[in-house]
Amino acid sequence: MEEVSSLLQARRNNVLNVDPKIANNNITTHGSDWLWAVMALQGILLLGMIIWTFVTSARRRAFHCFSTAILLVATIYYYAMASNLGGHAVPVEFRRRGIPGRTRQVFWVRWIGYFINFSLIFFSLLLLSGVGWANILFTIGLTMLWATMLLVGGLVSSSYKWGFYVFALLIYFFIIWQVLGVARKHASRVDLGAHKIFTSLAAWTLFLMLLYPIAWGLSEGGNVLKSDSEAVFYGVLDIFSQGIFSLALIVATRNLDFDRMGLSFTEYGRIHDHDQSEKVPHHNGHNGAHDGGATLSAPGGSVGGTGGTGGNIV
Repeated sequence: MEEVSSLLQARRNNVLNVDPKIANNNITTHGSDWLWAVMALQGILLLGMIIWTFVTSARRRAFHCFSTAILLVATIYYYAMASNLGGHAVPVEFRRRGIPGRTRQVFWVRWIGYFINFSLIFFSLLLLSGVGWANILFTIGLTMLWATMLLVGGLVSSSYKWGFYVFALLIYFFIIWQVLGVARKHASRVDLGAHKIFTSLAAWTLFLMLLYPIAWGLSEGGNVLKSDSEAVFYGVLDIFSQGIFSLALIVATRNLDFDRMGLSFTEYGRIHDHDQSEKVPHHNGHNGAHDGGATLSAPGGSVGGTGGTGGNIV
């Protein structure tokens, strides 16, 4: 019995002894236990995704790469939070009955994780939709700005934090327009199956994304929830928006025609292999039918290899 007791003592979570509390309203050992559990779940999904990626054809790994990156980032920032790291003590605007003290622990590392992961999520979704690169980059930029606004607002102690909150909500509606307005229209032109998958996953993500400002308002903003309750709220959202999303993305796209959608990346990359280029007949400037310079106008205005502009274009 003494050996079992000593073993349990050794396994006890002593994070707060190593990394002490930084705020009055700080996660407790129970909150840390929950964060470790979420980290373990994301880590298990990550290992499974890595194995799944290696047993999948190289031509069909595009979404596996996105899912692996999302799960890796989630595992890392949950490790930091479970270790009581990556946080800052922020003076609260509202003091609530039952909520301890004048300062609240705000995990800035969480919002850095959202900055990266929601960008990857929308990158994968918009890649699936077939929308143009300009719209993809614009939507990713909006997503980064959304996470930044809520991060900055959480670190502000005065009532001016709500200004950043309003900006985040406005940006969220811009994202809805880009995803369900612009990208969804493009997805319907690409493939019927891709359109259904995109619409379902996009609606799922946008619905969950709407709940994050609610969690923010009850925790970093309004100081209504204790830090442990905050950890549970965000943890459940993260499991569904990142962990389950990563699995759903792979399962839903497994039967799509990647060649038709331009997503069939090979192990050789997007650039032709040099060995293949060497098999193509190479001619000098005297043969206007094959020389790269023969197809360009010479400085003097003549066309062909006799204008002095011969040679291959690199």
